[in-house]
Amino acid sequence: MKTYSWLLNRQVLSTLCAAPFLLSSAFANAGEAAPAAEATPAVAATPAEPASDFTYTFNLGLYSAYQFRGVETADGPALQGGFDIGHSSGFYAGTWWSNINPYFFGKDVSPGARGNHLETDWYAGWAKSFENGLGVNFLANYYIYPEGHKNSATGSKFDTFEVSAALSYKWLTYTYYYTPTDYYGTKSSDNGDTEGAEYHEIKAVYPLPFGGFNLKAKVGYTKTDDLGAGCGGAICDATQGDFAIGINKDFAMPGAGAPIKGFNAGFEYTDTFSTKNEAFYTDFNSPSKDLNEKKVWFHVKRTW
Repeated sequence: MKTYSWLLNRQVLSTLCAAPFLLSSAFANAGEAAPAAEATPAVAATPAEPASDFTYTFNLGLYSAYQFRGVETADGPALQGGFDIGHSSGFYAGTWWSNINPYFFGKDVSPGARGNHLETDWYAGWAKSFENGLGVNFLANYYIYPEGHKNSATGSKFDTFEVSAALSYKWLTYTYYYTPTDYYGTKSSDNGDTEGAEYHEIKAVYPLPFGGFNLKAKVGYTKTDDLGAGCGGAICDATQGDFAIGINKDFAMPGAGAPIKGFNAGFEYTDTFSTKNEAFYTDFNSPSKDLNEKKVWFHVKRTW
């Protein structure tokens, strides 16, 4: 009797242990044996819409100073923003706006004298990056001051047209700028044209190996030989060099749902050297104030 009970218990235990495997096998076989007509039909995938050839980008930033090639162009903080349209072929166009110092370009301080408070840039170009790290960028930019106030010394508008060509390799870029129009309303001593100004720039934007920071450094040289005496009696030569170095970082802001991306903040130190004529870079409202002196400035902006 004990032998029989032992055998019975062993048989029950073996059956319980094997039950999960038997059940899984049964379900598997049932699925295999089910008629094809009873299977759930596959839902046809909706074809994805083709990606657009155009991209649209906005940018808006607050800057403690508007530094243009080593020169403080706004008297205090500047609000700057723009809009760009890009095409998959590499062509692009856009506009960019900023407040500026009305006493910057040759404006005198006589009663009733007025200056421009706003700069608008309108540009178009073509850019291409290659797999080996090389890149090119050709740009035409028209600086327009919509208030239309003229250089009080020459009677000419400050509107200026500039073209440039850039060659880059990974994080290093060289850009050559050329001005085929008069240089911001200046005239030579015989009231002739002052086209032909140049600017050479070498710039590096290098991602640092910690904290997601980027190191930005540049050196540039403005070449405006023989512009003549077109700045209120001062020699109107703006030739000088400039350099800048700083750090910036991309970041996201917390949002109600996903983080809000596209932000960048940082600071730069900038200064000038080899200035040929300091009078060109003097605030006409405060002659003792040099607009090309060394400066540390900060910014926060967003691109989306």
